[in-house]
Amino acid sequence: MTQTPRLSGRLFVIGAGSMAEAFIRGLTERGAARGDQISVLNKSRPARLAELAAQYGIHPAAGYDAAQGAEMVILAVKPFDMAEALQAVAPYLHGQPVLSFAAGVTIGWMREQISHRSPVIRTMPNIPVAVQAGATAISFAPDVTGEQRRLALYLLSQLGTVVEIPESLMDAATAFSGSGPGFVSYFLEAMENAAVQLGFTPELARAFLLQTVMGTARTLVEWGLSPEELRRRVTSPNGTTHAGVQVMEAGRLRDVVAEALQAAARRSAEMGAAYVVEGS
Repeated sequence: MTQTPRLSGRLFVIGAGSMAEAFIRGLTERGAARGDQISVLNKSRPARLAELAAQYGIHPAAGYDAAQGAEMVILAVKPFDMAEALQAVAPYLHGQPVLSFAAGVTIGWMREQISHRSPVIRTMPNIPVAVQAGATAISFAPDVTGEQRRLALYLLSQLGTVVEIPESLMDAATAFSGSGPGFVSYFLEAMENAAVQLGFTPELARAFLLQTVMGTARTLVEWGLSPEELRRRVTSPNGTTHAGVQVMEAGRLRDVVAEALQAAARRSAEMGAAYVVEGS
């Protein structure tokens, strides 16, 4: 039986925004870490640290030197703040893994910023991690140990599903999973508006919409079906679903979705171009 990894030391979180809070909330609510095992540094808005301390019991850090005694360092800052944060924390790294939530920032670039003092873990979470129902893509540098890998996977699993992928797929993961909630919401927005046009009140349309989406996802999971299989089961020849699907086919919905994901993946690659190390 596989033993559950345990956090024996402290976590040092750099950044105190929504992603940092989602991470802290997931760990503390699921019992994977106590608030007093988490130190948080925020270079601005000290009141924000006071809020997190009051709600989760975290320890506000005075500086980057808090990394020195940490079991893992978490980077929860925007990509344009990564260079400053990595260079500032580098002197206090001695082999403890550095885990990043920053979109587009490559492992090779991060390793250079910290002069290869610690192994690096790159992740791409999506917005549902805020309610512990997210999907997080993760890639590891070659020097991440097995124990460090298991701990990272365990901690992130408190936020939802974690999928290990090669770093070459991170732009695709950003488009599919990271942007996915936005794409799904755009489709749901269209469905909700169409329901109102059919005569539903906005409130009733929203109630039907959310339950339909949650029920469909649960059916796919519990029955072990693919979306195509479930669609075929509910589509009777010449029935109502068939009539609607024909309209979607005529409108090239599949092609539009594919083009949207490809555009998002290209944009992810463009945004991350500044964080690519030559020759890697």
